This record gives sequence, structure tokens and C-alpha cells, in this order.
Amino acid sequence: MRPWAEDHAARGWAVELPLLPGHATTWQDLTRYRWQDWYEHVRDAALELSDRCGPIAVGGLSMGGALTLALAQDPQLRGRISALVAVNPGMTLPAAAGFAELIAPLLRTVPGIGSNVAKEGVIEEAYERTPLRAVAQLNRLFRRTRRGLGAVEAPLLLATSSVDHTVPPTDSELVAAGVHGSVERLSLTRSYHLAPLDHDAQRLLDASARFLEEHVPHLAGAQQ
Repeated sequence: MRPWAEDHAARGWAVELPLLPGHATTWQDLTRYRWQDWYEHVRDAALELSDRCGPIAVGGLSMGGALTLALAQDPQLRGRISALVAVNPGMTLPAAAGFAELIAPLLRTVPGIGSNVAKEGVIEEAYERTPLRAVAQLNRLFRRTRRGLGAVEAPLLLATSSVDHTVPPTDSELVAAGVHGSVERLSLTRSYHLAPLDHDAQRLLDASARFLEEHVPHLAGAQQ
């Protein structure tokens, strides 16, 4: 996510890139948190940025895409979010994920997911193991966000990789069909899941910046 944030900051936007609880520490730490902890963390960041800057945009990748769409459903943020950018947003997990919480006491972790990138030499920092308790929480987040898609009214730029080994492209179809706001589609034909690190990165960043310029009002001559 950092290249996306740094690119838009360099273009003059005020940017917040919150680090979710349980991330960038250890997989053991991740087991301590619920989906509500992740959501409340990004909601607090969105509210603070909006208080400081006025109308804002929210963007996210994968689980962050689900959090982005969840924020757009939040009554506390109604009228504050002018645009959304979701890149390969997660909406579903394999059926077996529904049993993750039951299995977790017996099988604490499964192999981690990382570096789903088509571009050679790009390595994603990721946990070697994924705790099943976190998978169960992710499943709850996806279900909750999916049920509320009809409340999403802000304009959405929906970027989808043609080949994605982490989130099926059909999840983007669920989003496009479920939201009530306008949807602009961006097909990422040369990238896998982690598009901001892949071949289509610059194209994605340029599209995101243009979309924000079109939909986010400028306050006092400054960009948010």
C-alpha cells in the first residue's frame, strides 16, 4: 500500500495509511483481534482525516477493499466520503473458511499468503503462517460488508486483476452488482492480486488520482 500512498501524497493529497491491529508484528499477535478492531481503526482514521480536511476518498486492496466498502456504509461517515477506490476487494472465502473458528483450537494456523505478484523480483512482506482465528474474523467482515453493499452510494473505481490467485475476480462482480453508486471499472490485465506492486501499478495510480480529482471537492484550494 505504501507506493499508492506515497504517489498520492506527492501529487498534493493529504494521506493517511493506517496500520491495522495485528499486522506487521507476528501471526500470534494477529490472533488477538476481531474484525471490529480492524474496522474501528480505519474508521477512526477516516473520521480524523475528514475532520481535518473535509470531503475525503477511501481506497483499499483485498481485505482493505472490503473495509473501504464497509466505511462507505457507515452512518457516521455519511456525507464525508466523496469517492472510493477498491482494488481486488475480497467479498468471499472458500466454503471451508466457515469452519475456521471451529477448527482453530485444533489447527491454529495454515500456510501464509504472500507475494501474489506477476512482476519478477517483487516480494511482499507477509506472515509465514495465517492463524485460523483471523480467517474466521475475515469471513465475518466479508459477510457483513457483502450484506450492506446496497448502502454504498459514493462513486467507486473498481480495479480488478484478470488473474488473481488470492481473491477471485468474481468478487468484483458482486461489488459492481451490489452497490448503488456509480461504478467505473479498471481491468488490470498484467497484474496478479497485489496490483500496486505489479506491472499495472502506474496505470492504477494514475487512474486513482484522476478519479479523486473528478469526485473529491477541493477545500480552500487544497487537496484531500
